[in-house]
Amino acid sequence: REGRDDGTFFVSGNLRREGTMAAMVVQVPPIAWAQRKDGVYVTIKVPDLSNEKVEMTATALKFSGESEEKKYEFGFDLFGKVIPEESKWKNHGRDVQMHLVKEDKDADYWPRLFAEKKIDKQYATTDWSRYVDEDEEGDDGGFDMSALDGATNFGGMDDDAYEPDSDDDVDLSDLEPSGTAVTSTDDKEEASV
Repeated sequence: REGRDDGTFFVSGNLRREGTMAAMVVQVPPIAWAQRKDGVYVTIKVPDLSNEKVEMTATALKFSGESEEKKYEFGFDLFGKVIPEESKWKNHGRDVQMHLVKEDKDADYWPRLFAEKKIDKQYATTDWSRYVDEDEEGDDGGFDMSALDGATNFGGMDDDAYEPDSDDDVDLSDLEPSGTAVTSTDDKEEASV
């Protein structure tokens, strides 16, 4: 692991860490990415991952986890700035998927995922299943985010932990006068019960 002055680090090649049990090989996992004007979708391809830890700042992404007696780890500076509080990640069992929200949504596409070209060429590949050319990005924009339903936000709050701040999404049907029930919220039609 090589340190840097700004506190970030990166793993180069395979390292061996000696422990009380068998030595565990540390390596950078396969990383695939694609982007849109407003965000970056990152997939870390490691099946059966456990003890995963994902951290992000506005300028860096750190990851570690274990699978099949191997330790995976990296910490790289990103090419551009992201908004950690709006970004999220989820372990799917076969991979870890992340959606990083770009800070400057009007800027040009990033030429690479990581700040250092050498690191990017060595560890990051294009996710062709999510790739869209910058000139062909439609008005619908964005990625299919259904794979990240229930994902963990980097800001620390899970999507499932959302609590309405007023009567948003709260069932108020028990407050209707007896003998009536609202059957359509659009038309406010009432039906006798």
